[in-house]
Amino acid sequence: MSENLEVNQTAAFGSHGNTIIGTVNTGLSVTDAMQMALQIFREYYPQLKKEAIDELQKMLKEELEKVQPQNILPPIPRIAVPTLQGASISDEEIIRRLYAKLLAGTMNTEKREYAHPAFVRMIDEMNEMDAKVLKKIVDISDSIPVARVTFTFEGKYLAHVMPHFYSMHFDGLGNEYDISRSIENLSRLNLINLFDGSVTNFDYKEFERAPYVKNRFDYAVKNNPERQLTIKISEYTIQENDIGHQFANVCILD
Repeated sequence: MSENLEVNQTAAFGSHGNTIIGTVNTGLSVTDAMQMALQIFREYYPQLKKEAIDELQKMLKEELEKVQPQNILPPIPRIAVPTLQGASISDEEIIRRLYAKLLAGTMNTEKREYAHPAFVRMIDEMNEMDAKVLKKIVDISDSIPVARVTFTFEGKYLAHVMPHFYSMHFDGLGNEYDISRSIENLSRLNLINLFDGSVTNFDYKEFERAPYVKNRFDYAVKNNPERQLTIKISEYTIQENDIGHQFANVCILD
């Protein structure tokens, strides 16, 4: 038996405060469900795309105004076309800014040779936290100590009580688990080098004294009173690599 439910939802980006009112049938056929999905796409995507492109155009203008007029060139189609496509469906301002900087870089004689076609795909596969973490790494411009912190007992460790990677250098950027996922994603995209090893002259025992680690350890102890927990620090390092430096020069730095 199917059931009709009335849905009132405030539309997000591009809606101008409009409210979408519709009926959701919990017993739709596959064909009906597909048609509804495609209809929503046809109705709302063109407006979303237009607003995203308009915003990209504004950002591009801001970036090109930083360039000397004699240094401005036509864009490279191989990069410009997929960049515009990616920007047209992005709903994160910081990601659209990366697209704008990349497009502007292809039009700047001082940066054009560094605007690699792979940068479009890299931006496509980044989110806002990835961009924030990469910006922080670029700003630090040095080896960054990172730790795999585990709470161990009897040769085992508790799962999911600490992010896979943690560093005090990223405190304040947001949720620590989101930051850890961004570190892993940036490493996957080869925008940073993340490796097992220590930063010279850095005492990794500082991780044990970090407020976040101490709070998570206290939480683990409270919820595991029958276990004798200890903190284990596995030493890692983040370094900016050549392609990441090139990406930052085009897409992040002014």
